Amino acid sequence: MEKIRETFSSGNSAIHRSHPGMRVLCALLFSIAAALASNLYSGLSVLAAGLVFVLLARLDPVHLLKRLFYVNFFIAFLWVFIPFSHQGETVFSVWGFDATREGIDLALLITLKSNGIILAVTAFLATMPVQVLGAGMQWLRVPDSFCRLFLFTYRYVHVIGEEYTRLHRAAVMRGFVPANNLRTYRTYAWLMGMLLVRSWDRAHRVWQAMLCRGFDGRFHVLRVFRLSLADWMMLGVVVFLSAGALLLSFSNGGLAG
Repeated sequence: MEKIRETFSSGNSAIHRSHPGMRVLCALLFSIAAALASNLYSGLSVLAAGLVFVLLARLDPVHLLKRLFYVNFFIAFLWVFIPFSHQGETVFSVWGFDATREGIDLALLITLKSNGIILAVTAFLATMPVQVLGAGMQWLRVPDSFCRLFLFTYRYVHVIGEEYTRLHRAAVMRGFVPANNLRTYRTYAWLMGMLLVRSWDRAHRVWQAMLCRGFDGRFHVLRVFRLSLADWMMLGVVVFLSAGALLLSFSNGGLAG
């Protein structure tokens, strides 16, 4: 089975050595504060804080830029529409559509905030294996059912993909050729239905096997995580930077939300 690549999970930085639950908490607090940033000053501070976290995590810049490319590919579509759909002072016109300064500022704010959040979340969460991330979620008292759903989704997403590939290959070997007609829609509906049935059957067998092995609803890891002074210092830095971004939101310059 193909495994999801965890490019940044191995390392020896201060963030790699920190408590997983504290990392989840830091990522959550910073993301909330960044989402509430409402002007360009606070947006720039969010991006700068994200860069600080990336430097602390010592992430590979090549792989990091690849991830940012995918994110900014979708953000680029916002630059096509937002500057021309926001009312305000006209800066330039394209084919009769006026781009406003307020629209450009809003698109820039979204870009800064999005990249800052992605950098921070990558630095805090992508630097640990998914199993350790699940342990951090359990430490924060996230409901066990949600933790199980998250970890099982990670574990079996490729298994479901392989099952769909087998079903689709079997249909092709029987003469199925996709086209824009009712037969194609009916075939894909049957494929989805069979995939759901087989996924349910596999999930039932896996659950029974885990119960036979004494599964009590919680996932256990071999490593014991304990809070240290460095973890509290990291939380303090995140709180300080998050509070700074929120305070800058009340400044008069830039774009008001």
